[in-house]
Amino acid sequence: MISNELFDYVVSIRRQIHEYPELGFDLPRTVTLVKGELDKIGIPYTEKYAPCSVVGFIGNDPAKKTLALRADMDALPVEEKVDLLFKSKIPGCMHACGHDTHTAILLGVAKILKEKEKELPCNVRLFFQPCEEKEESGAKTMTENGVMEGVDAIVGSHCDTGLFPGELGIHDGWFMAACMPFKIEFIGKTTHATRPQGGVDAIRMAYEAYGALDRAVKEEAGEERYIWSVGVVKGGTAHNVVSDYCELIATFRYFDPEFANRYLARVEKECNDIANRFGGKVRIEHVVSSNAVFNAPELTKQFRETVSKDPALKIVEQPIRMGSEDFNWYLAKAPGFMYHFGIRNEETGCTATGHSNWFKVDEEGMKYDIMAFVDFAMNFR
Repeated sequence: MISNELFDYVVSIRRQIHEYPELGFDLPRTVTLVKGELDKIGIPYTEKYAPCSVVGFIGNDPAKKTLALRADMDALPVEEKVDLLFKSKIPGCMHACGHDTHTAILLGVAKILKEKEKELPCNVRLFFQPCEEKEESGAKTMTENGVMEGVDAIVGSHCDTGLFPGELGIHDGWFMAACMPFKIEFIGKTTHATRPQGGVDAIRMAYEAYGALDRAVKEEAGEERYIWSVGVVKGGTAHNVVSDYCELIATFRYFDPEFANRYLARVEKECNDIANRFGGKVRIEHVVSSNAVFNAPELTKQFRETVSKDPALKIVEQPIRMGSEDFNWYLAKAPGFMYHFGIRNEETGCTATGHSNWFKVDEEGMKYDIMAFVDFAMNFR
């Protein structure tokens, strides 16, 4: 069990970050806090891998393996409705996914591991990552700039109101889905609503595409897990004008890249067929914002064996998640895994899921995540 002094330190750091949430790659206050704490601990660091990123180093023995531990730092554009003493002071911005806890936890882990530096069986690299929540991934940027060079394995954790403090949720193999956002724009021709034959109805094209794409994904999927969800349909200017523009914005979640490629080809075909039939045009934009997260079984086995020795920690087997995480960009360079730690407390209202403006954390759960990180690092092989 960690000391009360260290736990109080982590809680204090978390609350400071929570009061002043920041978005994307624009995290100057958070980064200043992280760097200041690393300076106090005596851990060298660099900011070279991405804007508002910090990477710290514990140990520098070329004969040892290197283990990376990751925490994301960015918040969400969400208005906080929970009445806390340390409630967000930034209107329309909130740590609604618990990244404030992740950052504070990793600083707590850093303090412990620095004290145990000579005992560590590995070098440790601390990733304080920006921009997990946006399409432009901070993990992708850091990876492209070489942050994983020399790293043998990487571990990340995420708070979870589906688990209670002390519970650690994990799953071998595919754990979290890939995410491919879509934007589909139909371009038609305006005319008076009473003379529709003189125009090209973009809303009608989008309407037909909505149904066609829903049928197509079911046909291509077979037994594959997926989510295809249209979140935005936007077009038209007046009741008596045939619209010349309508857009669909959708999310596509999947695990198998071959299935994704098949469906992408169907999206192109179905939308172009509809546009050609109506005499309009279509533009399709898509990007893989996150690949699927694959938890390396040999490392999750080590994790289970290590934390199971601590009676305060309980392993919980979790199902595959359709949510996405940019942690996958690191996994393209080295094996690793992500697990969840419990922050649920029904008596204090810590039950809302992430990305809710009612999201609330039982801070007691943070101490168990610190223990899990430290136990794994001290026994990494």
